[in-house]
Amino acid sequence: MKPIYVSRIAALVLLGLCAADADLLDSPYKPGPGLYPRWTAKDAEPGLTYGPDTSGQLPKTLLYSVTVDELAAEVEDWVEHGYGGFFLTGIAGEWSTDIWGVDGAPWTIGESDATFQKASGAVAKARALGADVFLTTAFSHPFEWFNDTAWQRIEHQFRQLAIFARDLGCTGLAIDIEYVWQQYHFVWEGYDYNGYTRAGLVKKIRDRMTNVATAMYDEFPGMVLLTLPESSMSLGSHIQAAWIEVAARRDAPGGVHLCTEYTYRRPNARFMLGHAWMNTELMHRQLSESAFAYWQRTGSIAEGIWVFGDDPEDYHGTPPSLAEFRQAFAASLMVGRKYNWIYSHNVRPWFLGRDREKYSSAEPLDGYIDVVRKREVISGAQYTATAASLRTLQLRDYGPDLGLAIVPTFAGPREELEVNLMPADVYQRSPIHRNRDTLFALGFEIYQGKEVDARDALHTQMDWLFAGPFPNADGEGHEKAYAPEVDPAKVEWQRFDAPTSQATVNLAGMYQPSDDVCAYALCYLRSDAKRDIQIRLGANDTWKLWLGSKLVADCHDVGRIVYDREILPLGIDQGVTPLLLKVCNQKKDWGFVLRICDTEGKPIEGLTVSTQP
Repeated sequence: MKPIYVSRIAALVLLGLCAADADLLDSPYKPGPGLYPRWTAKDAEPGLTYGPDTSGQLPKTLLYSVTVDELAAEVEDWVEHGYGGFFLTGIAGEWSTDIWGVDGAPWTIGESDATFQKASGAVAKARALGADVFLTTAFSHPFEWFNDTAWQRIEHQFRQLAIFARDLGCTGLAIDIEYVWQQYHFVWEGYDYNGYTRAGLVKKIRDRMTNVATAMYDEFPGMVLLTLPESSMSLGSHIQAAWIEVAARRDAPGGVHLCTEYTYRRPNARFMLGHAWMNTELMHRQLSESAFAYWQRTGSIAEGIWVFGDDPEDYHGTPPSLAEFRQAFAASLMVGRKYNWIYSHNVRPWFLGRDREKYSSAEPLDGYIDVVRKREVISGAQYTATAASLRTLQLRDYGPDLGLAIVPTFAGPREELEVNLMPADVYQRSPIHRNRDTLFALGFEIYQGKEVDARDALHTQMDWLFAGPFPNADGEGHEKAYAPEVDPAKVEWQRFDAPTSQATVNLAGMYQPSDDVCAYALCYLRSDAKRDIQIRLGANDTWKLWLGSKLVADCHDVGRIVYDREILPLGIDQGVTPLLLKVCNQKKDWGFVLRICDTEGKPIEGLTVSTQP
């Protein structure tokens, strides 16, 4: 960025920015008491009743996770408590693990291997009780996609995992792909695109994972493959799609089953069913026609629930109440053709009623235990019929059944499509529903690795002057008036030259360190007439917006860099009007996306934006 100075005229225009505030309108992304009624997936649906299943098609409930010792000692108790399968961990910790070297003697292979010997008895015991067992591994170290030598070893690793699981008598493999999530975004710092393109990266990922799946199915053709978590429209979904394509070509009998995590602590029954709908729709878009038909026939969505324990990242929220868990568990049973699952978070004894002295919740522990054991479902013809259709992965519009809509959003700083659920009436009432086709089309081009000009497609404002960073310890910077608000003439403004195709401003990429700081962005609107406009923006975290000398929005909500998240109807006079945005950050992502449009969301003829007054 190059330092420049605001002219004296511009400074005079900006003086008095701490003028009267205006109320921020309701946003469909942040429902309130006004235009958009509040609805959250973290609140249970009121008024539901429960009863025994009459379909005879309930899935097995899997427990994540158990070690070999725990399985051997407690499998009878787990089965008695309603569990029908287990993620077996502690053997193949992650993809680089030498499965035959876990015992410290890598020269012992097969039945002579000590780990294999120890595990075989536990697995046999579980299988004799009718329980499924999945040898579980994870992606915990990043992959070098273009390293041919490394991939000879990696393919060998997965081949040996499949052999180990097959000979051990496991039902199949479970592969957790989430821990290298940074690699699933095109903007990851490890991708320099030196000698390859985004499309080339996509092709390489799919080729590598096609070979991995081929190696596994060559050795264990009858395996049931579990993959977690759901990956939406990230590069991670190319991994899972490649596996399903291989399974489809072989007509692998065990199928591939998607284990969800976004359902962990979002117990609302409509959301739980809607999440299955959304992931089915995404699979349909991501798979070939033949692979999707195969997945409909043999695969499933297994929704996961996190019952006890705090979430250190506060991403999924607080533990569910007993009523919330009952609803989430019932819904997960209803949409799971093959499995649903529970994440134990290292408090497995509580699920068996043990270690009660460590349990401090006001909710009765036995109540949670009984929910799993009783395996009740939601009563009522509507839920029953909708879930039955979802369970078989049927494509149709479930919006009228659930009162929900599948909503595409464009999100920074990673500049990719995200897909979420929203109440259908809220979505249709908001202007953002007009973006649906544009965002889906753009998002899938990005997903496929095509070179797209997101700025041109979305008409976002990327020409800015910046000042910062300024302190924001404990969020105090939001209310503190720094120089850009008070005396902009004394500020050393810096011009931002954004990549031509970029649609969002990544402040964390401009300023380091980026935690507990804030910054200002300034541009000028030149209008040939007095007119009504809309300013549409999404910012992370909190923000303030001034138009001319008036503070028009003050948002304390910790939002995200989401296209059209907030829509502000405003008016400007003929001539030049400064626009000033303040964005405060506490942790992680920091930035914004902003555009200026008419009431229909279209660019305005006769209005230009620049960094010159």
